[in-house]
Amino acid sequence: MQSNDAWVRRTSLVLVSGLLPILSGSCVDASPGGGQRLPGSAGSLAELATTVLVGLAAADTLRLESVRLTEVEHNEMVWPELPASAPEVNYPADLAWKNIRTRNRAALSDLFGVYEDRRLRFVDAECRGPVEAFESFVVHTDCWVTLRRDGELLPPQQLFKDVLDLDGEMKIFRYYEP
Repeated sequence: MQSNDAWVRRTSLVLVSGLLPILSGSCVDASPGGGQRLPGSAGSLAELATTVLVGLAAADTLRLESVRLTEVEHNEMVWPELPASAPEVNYPADLAWKNIRTRNRAALSDLFGVYEDRRLRFVDAECRGPVEAFESFVVHTDCWVTLRRDGELLPPQQLFKDVLDLDGEMKIFRYYEP
C-alpha cells in the first residue's frame, strides 16, 4: 500500500498532466524558439473553431481573446496591407481598431447567451467565401461552424466571419454579430 503523500503526489501529477492540454488550449507554441508570429493562434480552422466553442461554452473571455487579433497585430501587421490604409482613403488605423473592438464586444455579448451550452460539440468548420490574398497573409472569408447537440446536427453557425492566416497561424478578426 502506498503512503498518503505518495498517492497525493502521483494523483497531482496525473491531474496536472491531464489539465495541461486543456489549460494551454490548442494554440501554437508561443515560445521564442517556436517561431510563432501570432501568439495564441490556431494551426487550423478546426482548431480555431474548437477553441472558440470551448471558450463560449465556458464564457472564457481570455480564451476567446487569445485567438482574436490584438490591437498591435491589427495595427502593425494587418492594417498596412489593407486597402483602407491607403493614404488617399484617409482612414486611421486607430478608428478601424475601435470599430472592430466595439463590434466584437457586442458580438461576444450576444454569442455568450446562445452558445453557453456544454452539450454542443464541434463537427466541422469551413470558409465559404473567397480567400483574399495580401502580401504577407491571406484572409479566409464567410466562415461557418457546424455543431451537434445531443446527437442532432445543427445548421451551420457563423461564430466569426473572417480569419487571418499568416503562414498557417490563424486568428479571428472579430466575432460575428448574429
